[in-house]
Amino acid sequence: MMEIVVPLIIGLSLIWLIGRGVPWNAKLMTIMVTLAIVILIVALERGGYWPEGWRR
Repeated sequence: MMEIVVPLIIGLSLIWLIGRGVPWNAKLMTIMVTLAIVILIVALERGGYWPEGWRR
């Protein structure tokens, strides 16, 4: 669980720091798209659809 939570928090904090001057709606959209991509990658990996060469 921590291998998912820690990178997610770090990624969201980077988006937050980089987008400090960005309007709220653009920042919210960026966070939502990032979360969707992370969830998609985790689902693919856990479902066995992730290429074997890309795994650790």
